[in-house]
Amino acid sequence: MKGNYDILIVGAGTAGVYFGWQMALRGHSVCIVERSKRENVGKRLEVFHIDSIKFSEFQVPPPEETSPEFFCKFDTGLFYAPDGSCQKEVTYPFHVMSLPLFLQRMFELAEEAGVHFEFETSFESLVLKSGKIKGAEVKHQNEIWKIEAGLLVDASGINAHVRSQLPQDYGIETFEPGPNEKFYVVLRYIKWLGTDYPKIQYTKSWSFYKTWLAPSTDESRAIIGVGATGSYDHGEEVLKDFFNTIELPPYEIERFERGVTPFRRPPYSFVSDGFLCLGDAACLTKPFSGEGVTAAWKLCQIAADVVDNALKSGQLLSAEALWDINVQYYRNQGAKFAGILSTVPSAANTSKKENHYMFRKDIVFSSEDFTDMNRDFEMHLSMGKILKIVFNLISGVLTGNYSLASLKAMLKSVTISGKVRQHYENYPNTPKEFHSWMLVADTLWKQANAEMA
Repeated sequence: MKGNYDILIVGAGTAGVYFGWQMALRGHSVCIVERSKRENVGKRLEVFHIDSIKFSEFQVPPPEETSPEFFCKFDTGLFYAPDGSCQKEVTYPFHVMSLPLFLQRMFELAEEAGVHFEFETSFESLVLKSGKIKGAEVKHQNEIWKIEAGLLVDASGINAHVRSQLPQDYGIETFEPGPNEKFYVVLRYIKWLGTDYPKIQYTKSWSFYKTWLAPSTDESRAIIGVGATGSYDHGEEVLKDFFNTIELPPYEIERFERGVTPFRRPPYSFVSDGFLCLGDAACLTKPFSGEGVTAAWKLCQIAADVVDNALKSGQLLSAEALWDINVQYYRNQGAKFAGILSTVPSAANTSKKENHYMFRKDIVFSSEDFTDMNRDFEMHLSMGKILKIVFNLISGVLTGNYSLASLKAMLKSVTISGKVRQHYENYPNTPKEFHSWMLVADTLWKQANAEMA
């Protein structure tokens, strides 16, 4: 026996350390096990960004702008049509930061609150008593430790090392995302050649190519990023098409980084008896950008309040005691994400010509839509705006700028999206109603996936 804690968390990424910190601040004993060395956590992808307004929402201190952790802040972003025209501005500020240094700072905050870390320690197996989770066996320097806890949390990343080992009848899906349910990201850290180079003070994005140009450590450098489902090779094919169309000034590549994020719906339930999954292990990413840090923090914030209330009232952390985590998340942010996930691909998977037409006519790709999705996680569609979109799509068909097949697919996906979102907004109050709700959800997602195929 290595110890007994209120909370045992597997994974010290942004979700795991944030949740552990919040639980320790509330006075609970927390242990976080992480398989990497402390100094190596987060080094898979060095640069990440956070919505600037989210620091205050989640009570996370922003970085000092003079620190190595801080790269830059940009207040606007630009989106372009496939040929580089039709510039659309997104008014929404972001902090660009070093992920490894950010996590080191979060480790210190968590430790100050009382979190105990065990680095170079990997999850091995579940500890079960009478069929219920009571902790985990972990491996540290070839030694097996048994750690008991009231709640075992999987924050181990996209591979979901804990969730994937759950018993099949434990109430949580144990799927592993397939290649088309992952977003493969490749970053090229570049240095501009010569002295006449562009000063990248904000992110420039080309949605059709899923490619972006972002600020880096100084104005003589930048980051070229591409993300695609399926494989890294597919991303390189997309980037080749981008380079054949969009010409960038001369540069040299200093280094590459690669990473994978989930791009599929999360499990229908995040909780069961003595168990909770968070972050990439729960497939929590923004469906329109693939960014997952603050998306995951929202679930962490909800979970911290529910778990805290249960522990302080002396409840066992059963599925029933934890169920409100599902309810609060899925009836709000989760419903919005589900609606977007079942809509955006039908717009993104159009032809280059159709995508350009949508940019010109502000169909999904307007400045207002981009800003709304980043800030509110939804597009605000008044009846007037819907009628305008339909009119422009029909005009596109009549003028040969948009195919009839794409129009039908778009209208069907919008209809299904509304049904999906409404269904999640009516997430069941108790586990007793969950099975029937899940059956309807399965049917809706099959319809949505058929339209996206």
